[in-house]
Amino acid sequence: MKLNIQPTVIFRTPKFSYQSELADCWEELKKAIAISSTAFYENIKDVEANQLQSLPPKVYFTIWKYFNRAKFRPTPYGTFAGFSLLNDAIKPSDSKVVIEEEQKICGLVDWPCKNNIQLPLADLLMKNCLLFSNSSYYFTPNSIRYIACTDGVFELAELDEDDFVKQILDACIKPVPTNELIRTLNLQSEEVENLFGMLQDMHDLQLIFTSYDPNIIGNDYFERLGLTNATDLPKYLIAHRTVKSGHLNAQLLHAVPGLIKMLHGILPNSERGALSQFITNFKKKFEDQELPLLIALDPEMGVGYDQLEQTGENDDFISKLNNKSGKKESDTDSIKAVLKNSLTTQSFEKGKPVFLNKLAIKPNENPKPLPNSFSMLLTVHDDLLFTEQIGGATANALTGRFTMAGEAVENYAKNVAAAEQEANPDVLFFDVAYMVETNIDNVNRRKLIYDHQLSILNYDTSADPLSLNDILLSVKGTEVVLRSKRLNRRLVPRMASAYNYSRSDLSVFRLLCDLQHQGLVTSLSLPLDNLFPDLEYYPRLQYQNIVLSNYKWKIKKEDLLGIDQKLLSIELFRAHLVEIGVGEYFKAGVSDQTLCFALHSDDDLGAFLQYMQKHTSLYIEEANLPKNSIVEDEEGKPYLAQFVLNISHAAKIYNGLLPQEKNAGAIRYFPPGSEWLYFEIFCHQQRSDQILAEVIAPFLANHSGDISSWFFIRYNENGNHIRFRLLLNDKLKMQALMASLINSLTVFLNSGLVSDVQIKTYKRELERYSSDIIEDVEKHFAADSEFVLSLFETQPDHFDKYKLCAVLFAGLIKAGLFDQQVAGKIIRSLSDSFNHEHHLDAADFKQLNNQYQLFRKSEFTALTSAQKEQFEQFSASLISILQQAQPEKRAKLCSDLMHMHVNRLFNKNQRTHEMVMYYFLLKDIQRQNAINN
Repeated sequence: MKLNIQPTVIFRTPKFSYQSELADCWEELKKAIAISSTAFYENIKDVEANQLQSLPPKVYFTIWKYFNRAKFRPTPYGTFAGFSLLNDAIKPSDSKVVIEEEQKICGLVDWPCKNNIQLPLADLLMKNCLLFSNSSYYFTPNSIRYIACTDGVFELAELDEDDFVKQILDACIKPVPTNELIRTLNLQSEEVENLFGMLQDMHDLQLIFTSYDPNIIGNDYFERLGLTNATDLPKYLIAHRTVKSGHLNAQLLHAVPGLIKMLHGILPNSERGALSQFITNFKKKFEDQELPLLIALDPEMGVGYDQLEQTGENDDFISKLNNKSGKKESDTDSIKAVLKNSLTTQSFEKGKPVFLNKLAIKPNENPKPLPNSFSMLLTVHDDLLFTEQIGGATANALTGRFTMAGEAVENYAKNVAAAEQEANPDVLFFDVAYMVETNIDNVNRRKLIYDHQLSILNYDTSADPLSLNDILLSVKGTEVVLRSKRLNRRLVPRMASAYNYSRSDLSVFRLLCDLQHQGLVTSLSLPLDNLFPDLEYYPRLQYQNIVLSNYKWKIKKEDLLGIDQKLLSIELFRAHLVEIGVGEYFKAGVSDQTLCFALHSDDDLGAFLQYMQKHTSLYIEEANLPKNSIVEDEEGKPYLAQFVLNISHAAKIYNGLLPQEKNAGAIRYFPPGSEWLYFEIFCHQQRSDQILAEVIAPFLANHSGDISSWFFIRYNENGNHIRFRLLLNDKLKMQALMASLINSLTVFLNSGLVSDVQIKTYKRELERYSSDIIEDVEKHFAADSEFVLSLFETQPDHFDKYKLCAVLFAGLIKAGLFDQQVAGKIIRSLSDSFNHEHHLDAADFKQLNNQYQLFRKSEFTALTSAQKEQFEQFSASLISILQQAQPEKRAKLCSDLMHMHVNRLFNKNQRTHEMVMYYFLLKDIQRQNAINN
């Protein structure tokens, strides 16, 4: 993929030049303080510049912090910093970027003011207001459930089923005028009063909204209500500076594409833990079904999200590998493993940077793709670029909030969204409109950037709103797929806001935000202190002229205490900093809440010692002021600018929907009393073979005339158990068969060897196997189960079972289902997937290779004639099933059927045996290819 740095750049500048003096800026600083903290302003409003030094230390320290922020911190907040839009920003020549010193202020009514707007619903209905459903509603057998929010806390609310409420909700799934709703419901004039009463109740319950309720995306809410000219209302300010001239030298950025490619190659392919767990839980409960999104997240009917709703031969080897399965390494563990041979803490030589581009790092073989757009946050200090953040699911995450300040930024963000959509024509991107934290939601206010929008518990001003209850969810492989039932298109969420969504406890919102990152590498930052925590010192990590991680030093309070247990004097503290290698400037703080200190300034060091009073230890890091600033105002005063580069590519990263399987002709559920009888027999894994051989086999023989077909699988959900399913010739015999099997299990139950027997509803996996062949699949499972049961007579070892699987695959190739090359690719893909699941390292592969040599030399124990006959029937059944499958689905079906076969073959550690089986198969193929070549 070709990476492009977009020619339009947003950059942010503090209010004052970093060369400014407090006394010269005092009156302007007071104005900024008045906006951000009226209480503190009252204390200092009458203070003159010449009185600053005589203020109490705490008051002066607070003023110092405000001024420090206004010089060194470019994060927009009130008038303390602002943004600028630089068009045609990158050219092959040197140039200063010249900005106007004066800030232009976009003043929006402060978001908390929405809580003071009280408009009687009866009056709004008489004005023919628009009505819009809370689309989070869905139905249980006897109630309506929906998401509501009270005092910032979300809840799953419920009310009794009501047909009239349903009609209203369905009619208002898009905003409709009150009068149109009356016509849709076909109400007589005398019935309108009852409707208005119902609407009042529904509005109180948050089941319905009006056009006078807040919207967080689109046309500004207060502007829609005509309240923007109210001078007495507090304002949320976005400061903006106009660019008069200038550009960035392309040479400064020449290393950016190479850096991105390197980071993309070496950083781990990791999914968010909550999303991975959701996929696991969903697959266990619903397998390949497609469900309404809201049902999937229901804590009772679905699986919720992130708990917001709430031994023998070779066994030692297999157990060791099995214990690695499911143990998810952290991202830092993964990248440390990548870097461990090239970058160790012993190589952290003081005062010398570590160059990433000089390390011999082997890239990942199959990195996940990058998003179509993402951001690189950086500052320019002479010839060096200092990165603060690289990544994101979309560049619009950092741009969205500024769209409220002007049409130019809005168009810029829309172009980013349009490019993402153009690269992925088979999906629809949509922005998520969410609000709950009144004092933070100003940053969520944005224009409508994407063509589609989903509003969660707020009004929607878009032309064609998406509805929560229209979205269907399925899991395809390891990927969550959303589909709009109405549009029949795959949906991909975006959040064009930098809001920290992990603050939310709303499961559907958290899932949608996590899905932005699914299957992508969205974090390309590489701070050393995350990889190697709690060191005393960190060097600078650099790629050519790009700094990825700053010099850092750990400062401990105990090291700054004199004999009298008081903090060192300023001179002694300065000497301490010089001794440990701190440069002329340094900063302290977290994220964008940092303060900058000058080593030569007594004021600054005194402020730091005061700052240190609240900490036992903290990290400081280098801060660099450019000798020749790239941004200055028309008077030549330099500024510390933070640039937001938009990096993009046009490669397709999302596929559309696969053709929908039609399962209408097949019965999905067979409850007790139907033709399928389904037992779950709970016992230890190693006891399961005995139960199969000594209980189930005789039971089947004794009742062969009553049973048309049967099969078993092993499972460990809620405890290890055998799932035993029987297709009855006569449903009326069910009671007798139940009694017979349970009677046979009584001795095991009494001894505790079987802990429980349950009779369940058999639910067919129609999405996995399709309704067209599900009955043939069930017959195949029967042939598989008969063959595995026959093996109990001779008890083949693990190697024999692996060899039988190899014979099966050879039969598929001989039958023409796969040629040798295709079969090799399938087996390699499956082997790689299982190896990754088990987090195999070099030592594990060495053991696997040793085991393979033993496997290759081992003699195969011949099958008995009866076993051979059973195997031939089973093999023929597998070939027949795969011949019925469409060629493009054959590999997936083959892996599914083999997965079930290995599950039956082995009584424990089945996934690890499957991993070993595929690894040995792959080695066989590689060996055969080497011989043939």
